[in-house]
Amino acid sequence: MNELILQEYRDYLQLKGYRPRSITKMAAQAREHENQRNYYQHLRQRLEEKSLTKNTFNHYVYCLKNYFQFLEDTGRKAPSYKLLKEKKHLPETHILTVEEVRQLFAATAQKPQLAARDKAVLACLYHLGLRAGEAANLKPADLDFTENLAFVEKSKTGRQRQVPISSNAQDILITYEQGRIAKGDCFLQGLKGNLTANGIEQIVKRIAKQAGIKKRIYPHLLRHSIASHLLKSGMPLKQVAKFLGHQSLESTQRYTHIAHP
Repeated sequence: MNELILQEYRDYLQLKGYRPRSITKMAAQAREHENQRNYYQHLRQRLEEKSLTKNTFNHYVYCLKNYFQFLEDTGRKAPSYKLLKEKKHLPETHILTVEEVRQLFAATAQKPQLAARDKAVLACLYHLGLRAGEAANLKPADLDFTENLAFVEKSKTGRQRQVPISSNAQDILITYEQGRIAKGDCFLQGLKGNLTANGIEQIVKRIAKQAGIKKRIYPHLLRHSIASHLLKSGMPLKQVAKFLGHQSLESTQRYTHIAHP
């Protein structure tokens, strides 16, 4: 495979907000596709032989779809055949209760010097339903408190979206913004500058410990939780999918059995 094209693909993925580890894996699949004839058919054969799990197969298909999209976006010819994922049972998704979410927000008071920032982190993950990477990339200019909208430019899917800012989230985010000391160009700041996705994860773990919640709590769990809570409150599935930035309703469907047991 042409290494210049591969580097261009890596740059393309980086601009879309993918983490370095994901970029490495996706670039590897692009190289395999270009270097091995009938690579997709080879993957399907491995699936049939059970030398490849459904999850791994679907991940490879996801990587190839992104590569094909890159080819189209850069004016190159993408393969014409359709990539099909293997159907699988959706994994069980655990969520936090509304009361546990309240406990997390209340627990931020245990560290007063960090409370405003910690609440803002939780608000981005829960009230805005952002992925950790999306929250880390959020810029001050992306928050419009006049229209009550947050603009998500860099997402996992590469698609931009607008997210409504609720009144609860608005109060938290404005309070943080007013006392925020900027050491970087992003909205959420650590002691030395922009918070990373990993930094956000560590903050969530610390807050969970402060709250005394025994569940394993991580940033994406807050996103799972708001999705379930919105469905339970009566928000239509399509609207929740749009809020989360899902390209397929199937991705959002996994929360319905939790919201409506």
